[in-house]
This record gives sequence, C-alpha cells and structure tokens, in this order.
Amino acid sequence: MEERARSALIARNNMDINKWEQLKESLKQKFEIEDEGTEDLTMDTQDGEVVKGSANFVVMQTPVGKVKLSFEKKPLVLEKKEHFSHRAGQAARVEYVFSDKEFTYKLKAYKWNDIDEDWDEIDAENFS
Repeated sequence: MEERARSALIARNNMDINKWEQLKESLKQKFEIEDEGTEDLTMDTQDGEVVKGSANFVVMQTPVGKVKLSFEKKPLVLEKKEHFSHRAGQAARVEYVFSDKEFTYKLKAYKWNDIDEDWDEIDAENFS
C-alpha cells in the first residue's frame, strides 16, 4: 500500500475512534446505560481459538428495547493464502497474514431478543 494511502487510512481510523467516543458520550446523556466495556474478538483456527481484535461496547435501554452498540477493532488483513491438497480426505486450509500496525474498524448494532435470550444483529439496510 502506498505511504500516502496508509497515512489517510490511519488518519481516518483515528477520526472514527473519536466519533465513537463522541457517540458514547451522547448516548450516556440520552439513555440509561446498563453495561459498557471491552471484549475480545476471537477466531477459530487450526491451532484453536485465537484473539484477533477487540470490541468496545455499550448496552443501553432505548424506546425499542435493550440495544448493544459494538465498535470493533481488528488488524488489517494483508494477505490471504489458500493451501489446497489433492489427496482424498484432506481439507483445504486458509492462512491469513495480519498487520501489526494497521487496523480496521466496524460499528455493529444488536437488539436483545427476549425469546432466544441472545443478541440479534441489526442489519444496517433496515435504517433507510
């Protein structure tokens, strides 16, 4: 990746982190916050479960019910290597190369489902 593009990516990501902090402060003024914190994002690999990022979250009571906003931070995937075997009974495996310095950010929203007693992700397409 070109150095200028990397700098723009890093600057944009820092701005996104600032917007997340501003959003959290705004939510604290408008809603009753039930829980907030950080949780590890894990990925299943051949070697078992590996931590591949973190998520800062806020759980609040809103007019539509209990809602959780999660701001995820994961290392940028630099390369994806697929290893195939032509032997019968052997599965293909995928190996990822992650950046140590560059990250991707994603905001996800969830609504509490009382019947399943679990979080259902809210599809961004439903906000239009």
